[in-house]
Amino acid sequence: MIRLVLALALVLGGVALARDPVAVVNGEPISREDLDRASGLAEIVFVLAQQFPAFAQTILLTEEGKALVARYERDVLEKLILRRIQLQEAARRGLAADEDEVARRTDATLAQVCAHYNLTEDAFAAQLLTQGYSLAQYREDIARGHRENLLLAALKGALLAEIAVSDEEIQAYYDEDPLRFVDDDGNPLPLSKVWERIAAFLRRDKEEAHWLAWLRQAREGAKVEINL
Repeated sequence: MIRLVLALALVLGGVALARDPVAVVNGEPISREDLDRASGLAEIVFVLAQQFPAFAQTILLTEEGKALVARYERDVLEKLILRRIQLQEAARRGLAADEDEVARRTDATLAQVCAHYNLTEDAFAAQLLTQGYSLAQYREDIARGHRENLLLAALKGALLAEIAVSDEEIQAYYDEDPLRFVDDDGNPLPLSKVWERIAAFLRRDKEEAHWLAWLRQAREGAKVEINL
């Protein structure tokens, strides 16, 4: 177990001492702390070491295991990079989150956490202080996450607002195979009965394709430096 603890310190703690950001996205840094928080790697390895020590030893002490950890961190970092690019675009467009909604969601999340641990808010705050962390800091971290999520939703909504499905597209989709639209008795349904269903399906399909294309283009156009 001592060997595992030392390995854990080297894999997680040692790299955390690095002052350089793990990535820089259009001039904005992503810190090692940001990556560690997003990956949850310390918690994952701790649980493995407690419940599956042999597996944890393989992960921490073999080249294959270290490569797996590195791949996982790189995948998480890529998600953080995409998230940062989206937040930058939201800021560029002047989008803003509803702070009343941020506060409502923050209060709800904090209440859920306290209920999970069967603690009052004051008792939870006292627990945080033992870890050098204030309730205000904890609330702000929660609020930041909700604020960002609302911004990301607003950005996606803005990007997809112009997506439309034409009458011709609906007609063409129906004409491809009218017999796939039948009632409970197997009788073909006329286009008028399935118009909205086809429109919704085609809109979702076009929105997904447009969103993925935008993400790909935004990632390719971003200036990203990775130091991982």
